[in-house]
Amino acid sequence: MTPGKVLLTFVERVSTAAQPGCIAARMQRGLIPRAARPAVNNPRVALVRRIVLPATVLVAAAGPAARPGSASQPLSPVGELSTQAGGNAVLAVLAPVGGLVGIDATAPSGFGGVAPWDAGLAGAGFSGSARAIGQGEAFLSSLLLPGLAQYRQGQRRWIAYAGIEVLFAALYLDARTDTRDLRNAYRDFAWTMARFGISAQPRQDGDFEYYERLSKWAASGAWDSDPLRDGLQPEPDPATYNGSVWALAGEIYNLDASNPERSPGYARALEYYRQRGYGPSLLWQWDANSGDRDEFRAMVTDTDRRARDARLALWVVTANHLLSAIDGFITARLATLPPGGALGLVVTMPVP
Repeated sequence: MTPGKVLLTFVERVSTAAQPGCIAARMQRGLIPRAARPAVNNPRVALVRRIVLPATVLVAAAGPAARPGSASQPLSPVGELSTQAGGNAVLAVLAPVGGLVGIDATAPSGFGGVAPWDAGLAGAGFSGSARAIGQGEAFLSSLLLPGLAQYRQGQRRWIAYAGIEVLFAALYLDARTDTRDLRNAYRDFAWTMARFGISAQPRQDGDFEYYERLSKWAASGAWDSDPLRDGLQPEPDPATYNGSVWALAGEIYNLDASNPERSPGYARALEYYRQRGYGPSLLWQWDANSGDRDEFRAMVTDTDRRARDARLALWVVTANHLLSAIDGFITARLATLPPGGALGLVVTMPVP
């Protein structure tokens, strides 16, 4: 997927994410208390506050771009190396590897707008003036804050690195906020529609796996099918979740269906049930005729999607840090190359 498609996908998802439509009808019917409504950001307000305004500030701070053939304005009073921004300026990118011994990279004659060599390649074709910084300093500064090394080197592409950082950091925070809000919403929904009244114990929220099972099973079944008897009598109905756990335990430990308690593996099967079944505080029962479970499943799916959006945005932010750091390092390295003749590449290989 190209960066443009990634950006469009994220903007589209910000404008449509976390819509409360999956529970809107039930809210209108008054079946869910107002407190259960997820706090979802208005997508247009979020775009303006988190993306458009920071991007506008960045563009305004960058100042007007240099025009071909005109002197550009220095970015700091330190620079005396203001350059002519020629449209045909040449950038030489060096990536030395083992076996490359000598490299000569200078601008060919006839190309306008190339800064003198002592100005550094960072000053060619960009507004502002270049200031020499070390390779390690350039790498670390842009690794910490993308675009910082490019700004200090007089490179106008610092705007791109900084813009990507602001945009995808905002998308990450927005997706993470939506994920948290939607997670709280489906937990409240499950408690209200499937769990409340099933157990007299106080509410206890389960982990993500618990809610995944809640979306796939209509009922948990009882934890103890006969509380009046001593010990634990597992749920016998395999159509419920706890019942399916006990049925699987019976197959694993080869229990006698007619009298499982006399089977040699009964104690181990009971321990298997204790570890994997859900106790009194986590029991549930969906209404088979209401469609609540389908609604809950859609809410869990929306939460998973926004969590994936947050992870993808975080990957883009991480990649932006690395690319900006590598770019700053290469630009700083090129600025240290000695002057020479025409642009060329000399490769020296050892001869045995």
